[in-house]
Amino acid sequence: MLQAVEAEVSPDGRVTLLESVHVQQTRRAILTILSPTNVAAQVKGRGAALLEVLDSPAFAAALPGDPARMEREIAANRDAWG
Repeated sequence: MLQAVEAEVSPDGRVTLLESVHVQQTRRAILTILSPTNVAAQVKGRGAALLEVLDSPAFAAALPGDPARMEREIAANRDAWG
């Protein structure tokens, strides 16, 4: 079974896992280095932005979506894969 965990890699190559990993025996792993981000700012910004949207008059006035139309769009997207 494949398992993905988030980690940080320091400039000296030290890898720090950001969550627990439990394996029964030694396993091989592949590390993918992602582009740099400011994780703390991202998390804080996303939460603040979401609360802003939820508190907005536009969100309060928005009409609910049409379930039949949504199902048609989902089916069309699923079928587009071939």
